[in-house]
Amino acid sequence: MIKRIIILAIIFTGIISCNEDILDVENPNVPTQETFWKTADDAQLGLNAVYSQFIRVGNWSRWIYFRYDLTSDEGYSTSPWTELADWTRFNYVNYDFIQGGRTIYKGHYKQISECNQVIKFVPQIKAIDEKEQKELDQIVAQARFIRAFDYFNLVVMFGRLEMVFEPSSAGDNFEVADSEVVYDSIISDLQKAIIDLPEEWKGNDKGRVTKGAAYALLGKVYMQMHEWQKAKDAFQWLVEGEGAKYYGILDNYFDNFTHYAENNIESVFEIQFSDVNETPTDQNNGSDIDDDIPNMSLGNTRSQFFAPPGIGWADGKVRRWLVDKYKEEPTVDNLVNGTTIDDRLRVSIIYPEIFTDFPGESIFNGTITKWRATWVSTDCYFRKYGDDYFKPRTDYYSPINYRVIRFADVLLCYAECLAQLNDVSGAVKYVNMVRTRPSTNLPELASSTIPEIAASVNSKEAFLKRLQTERALELSLESVRWIDLKRWGLLDTQEGIEELKLCDPDFENFVIGKHNILPIPQFEVNNNPNFGGNNPNY
Repeated sequence: MIKRIIILAIIFTGIISCNEDILDVENPNVPTQETFWKTADDAQLGLNAVYSQFIRVGNWSRWIYFRYDLTSDEGYSTSPWTELADWTRFNYVNYDFIQGGRTIYKGHYKQISECNQVIKFVPQIKAIDEKEQKELDQIVAQARFIRAFDYFNLVVMFGRLEMVFEPSSAGDNFEVADSEVVYDSIISDLQKAIIDLPEEWKGNDKGRVTKGAAYALLGKVYMQMHEWQKAKDAFQWLVEGEGAKYYGILDNYFDNFTHYAENNIESVFEIQFSDVNETPTDQNNGSDIDDDIPNMSLGNTRSQFFAPPGIGWADGKVRRWLVDKYKEEPTVDNLVNGTTIDDRLRVSIIYPEIFTDFPGESIFNGTITKWRATWVSTDCYFRKYGDDYFKPRTDYYSPINYRVIRFADVLLCYAECLAQLNDVSGAVKYVNMVRTRPSTNLPELASSTIPEIAASVNSKEAFLKRLQTERALELSLESVRWIDLKRWGLLDTQEGIEELKLCDPDFENFVIGKHNILPIPQFEVNNNPNFGGNNPNY
């Protein structure tokens, strides 16, 4: 699998990254951009280095969850590290705070830099035959997807961005563009990537970017732009088109969040993690003063930071409204765990009454049993992507792949597009596919015992509002809620903010027209005059 070669890519990353040393001296023993890109093997090594950036703390190993999950109304922080917690409740003072936005900004642009090299230099490699040419084209297509994915996350979080599409050098000042221009560039990359990406990968390549992943991301981009027909057309390839044979809904919801069933039919794109190389990863006690400190860890650190006290750092907690929403609607009948409570609750959240709510619980082992005997807290904690089901202790080496895009997400996005295009009856079908997953076992919308839910199928407005809850229940704590809140316009009006305050008191601090995006790291604003100052109201 691809995760097995990422450790070599981390070593290689330093070879192809741009030189920022003030002493511009060539080492004759180290390849340069001019001497390296000669063969198909070189191209593959370069691409592996691109993939390796996913598991750095500035990307999907750590800090992005603080921005996506804790800043939304689903999560919050009471970390004793005050500045860390402040950045989850819209109190931004130091715009260069490393664990706020700076490491994310830097980490994504490092990956973009490596993508740029692949996209620039691989087409210059002369293939020995048609088969190798196809492989080279696929390498470039993967780099285009990853560059588009990085820019998508950056534009959602920061708004205006530096447009970097060529290999760069220290001291370069790049054009700065508004979000509309950034989205156009993302669309261009994805449309080009789709042409050459394969529909599936097999063997050791399983887990790489596919055509379905590119179509799914393209649909999500169009949704943020409210281009509903274009978004629907993109998702259609996965839902009803040529790609439908590759995707489906797993019977067991929990299988989406363990390392036992990775790269499965419900996974559209996932970040590959591993615990094969447990080496020290926290030399700075979590401060990440220098993300370039050599370490070969391939693990995700999310569990360590979000697990309950005594197991992890408990820097991230879950808002209670999510627990109550899961309990609002009973399932069709008793499940094997002896309850009519939505089974997704026990998979997603650790909360005080979980063991009495699920008396037949069988998946809590390892760390959770130790915690169960001592916990007296009234707080709720992350369980989704937790490693308590197999580890005796939580650490920095979680091997659980992070499913960035699941097919259930695609189905709910497709339903949203259909409803926006006034096809509510068609949209209901796809929401029901998610609700009636065997382990979830909820009734179809129209058959719900909750009158308000049953009535949601009768109008576009009611359906779209219900869909907001359906997405929260299916995709809670999966780094999509903040993106959803922006698309739904809840961050743009006082009415929307008042609604969010009912779920998350941190929104008392929210300033409309300011906090819908993060401040640009000040060092970037200072270094690039094209910014002309920080984001509005900062």
